[in-house]
Amino acid sequence: MASKKSSVRNLVQYRSLTDEEFDEVWSEKMLESEPSRNFEERIVKKLEAFSEDYDISDLKINDRETLRGLIQALLALEDYEQASYKLREEGITVGNLQLMEKVNKTMSDLRSDISKLQADLNITRKVRKADKEVSVISYIDSLKVKAREFYESRMSYVFCPKCNLLLGTFWCLFPNESKNKILLICNRDLGEGQICGERVTVTTKELIDNDGTNSKDIIPESML
Repeated sequence: MASKKSSVRNLVQYRSLTDEEFDEVWSEKMLESEPSRNFEERIVKKLEAFSEDYDISDLKINDRETLRGLIQALLALEDYEQASYKLREEGITVGNLQLMEKVNKTMSDLRSDISKLQADLNITRKVRKADKEVSVISYIDSLKVKAREFYESRMSYVFCPKCNLLLGTFWCLFPNESKNKILLICNRDLGEGQICGERVTVTTKELIDNDGTNSKDIIPESML
């Protein structure tokens, strides 16, 4: 700030001024710039609020300009709402009725602009709700996939070694107990009145030791 003041001091129109006179001019300039500085600070705060709800780190230049326009419109609406409130506090009179109508018209136009800018940025309430619904659906679908994968990883598969038919899938609480035995009869119709009839006996421990199946040659590798 000091270097800027020094640069301005050296301008031709200020060289003839005394230090006291220039200080007075500089103070007036600072006061004139204060509203603009305050407005920029409000824009920064609103931008920070947006960044908490949306990822704005990779916005293109046109989207950044649109977002800035949206923030300015939001701030302007806040100011007009304050002005409208103050007018209502004073009471509706013939003198301020026309002014109130102009303020309300401006507020209505601002709300319309804000809605359009939100649509341009794809951050309308409808879009946010749709995104949220999609996220919930995706989350539920991912849970289903994980549940199925967990189920498949814990199940053991018993095939008929004679006709390769899957006879059953099993899960038990104590699979390492060697006394747990499974006996299955294959009733696959082989045609012409023939039934497979293969008897399959296997322990749960044998299934666990054999990667959850009695026949690695049949089961797909992705299920092992």
